[in-house]
Amino acid sequence: MNRRRQEIGFTLVEMLVALFIFSLISLGTMSAMTSALRGKAQLKEAGDRVAEIETARALIKSDLSNLILRPTRDGYGNTDLYLISGGVDALLTFTRAGRDNPGGLEKRGDLQRVSYVFENGDFIRRTLTAMNPPPQAEPVDRVLISGLTRAEVTFFTQELEYTQLFLPVNEPRLPYDRVEFNLVTDKGDRLTQIFELAP
Repeated sequence: MNRRRQEIGFTLVEMLVALFIFSLISLGTMSAMTSALRGKAQLKEAGDRVAEIETARALIKSDLSNLILRPTRDGYGNTDLYLISGGVDALLTFTRAGRDNPGGLEKRGDLQRVSYVFENGDFIRRTLTAMNPPPQAEPVDRVLISGLTRAEVTFFTQELEYTQLFLPVNEPRLPYDRVEFNLVTDKGDRLTQIFELAP
């Protein structure tokens, strides 16, 4: 009868071996789950970054394809010195046409003053609510790409390149045919895109 009692159940060694195997399986499962979650987070971050870049590229392309050489005024009625400028305070500042006004909801024209600026690690599209705004008008900023360490712009003619652009009001046409944006992320990745300028 004692022998029968001893044969029922598991020994301590068997229990320890089973617990050890269960621990290994649990550890492997947790490692795989953690890796999968980390991979999912990295994929989401990469997808968000690609979406930011594509949105920025589409906006710049749309703005530059609608670029017009038209004088503007500041908030005090003074004519701005330049039709287009870039490379100093802002990466690029110009006037564009074709601004949407669906259904004529707002009383405004289709022209818009646009600037692309680099501030505090952000690549920003800055617009004015009116073509010739009042002095107290605040610009509308849209952060296109964040987490940058550097942003530069280069302007090209057929044979030369420049890092600054100032097109005076009396200039009849644009002497540049391309503009290149160079952005460097905080991870060291370089984003370069060349856009053609409307003649």
